[in-house]
Amino acid sequence: MKKFLILAAILAPLAAHATNPLVSDDTGTQDTGNWQLELNSEWLTQPTSRQQQWTNTLTYGVLPNLDVAIQAPYQRTHPDGDGWTSGFTDLQLQAKWRFLEGEQWSLGFKPFVTLPTASQDRGLGNGRATTGANLLMQYNLDRWTFLANVGYTWNNNGLGNRTSLWNASTAVLFSVTEEVRLVGDIGLATNPDSTTSTKPAYALVGVIYSPTKDLDLDVGYKRGLNPASLGHSVQAGVTIRW
Repeated sequence: MKKFLILAAILAPLAAHATNPLVSDDTGTQDTGNWQLELNSEWLTQPTSRQQQWTNTLTYGVLPNLDVAIQAPYQRTHPDGDGWTSGFTDLQLQAKWRFLEGEQWSLGFKPFVTLPTASQDRGLGNGRATTGANLLMQYNLDRWTFLANVGYTWNNNGLGNRTSLWNASTAVLFSVTEEVRLVGDIGLATNPDSTTSTKPAYALVGVIYSPTKDLDLDVGYKRGLNPASLGHSVQAGVTIRW
C-alpha cells in the first residue's frame, strides 16, 4: 500500500501545473504585481483504489513575462482493504518565464522544485527534494489555441523508483463564446515504478466558463489510456485573479 501511495503522490503534482482543468500549460503570465489563486479538486477512481486531491496554487506576477508560484496539494487515498490516508503532499515552488513570442505564437520555460515537506512514512511525500522543468509552446489561431509541453523531472528518491522522468502533452482550446471555452488534452510520461516500462497516458476533455476576465470556473473528465495510468477522474475548479 505504501508504495502505491508514494507513486500517487509523485504522479499527482506532475498533473497540476496548468490552467484548470488542463494538464498542458500555456505561456500566459499574470503581469507585474498581479495575483492569481487556483483551487482545483479531483476525484479519481481505479480498480483497486480511490483518491481525492485538492490543489491550491498561488501565483504572483514579478514581471510582464515572469511569474512565481507556490503549490500546496492535499490528498486522500483509499486503497481497497485499507483505510483512508490523508494529508498535504510535498510543497512545490514554480516559476514561469515567457522568453520568446511572436504575433500568434510564444515559448515559455517553467522550472519547479518540490520540497520534502510531507510525510514519507504515511506515503504522502517523496522524502527528498525533486526538481524539473517544462518547455511550453503556444499558438493562437482565431478562436483556437494550441498548446504543447515537454518536460523533465529529476525524481530524487530512496525507494528504488526511476530518477529520470520525462513527460509530453498537447492540448487544444476552442472559444465557443467570449465566456465559454471547450478544451481537450492528451499526454504521457515516464512511469516512476522501475518494475514496469509502461508509460502512464491520459486523455482529458473539459469546459472553462469565464463570467468575467478575473474569474474562471471549470470542469473536466480525465481517463487513463493504459493499465499504468491512474484510472479515470472528474475534476472541478475555480481561478480568481486580482
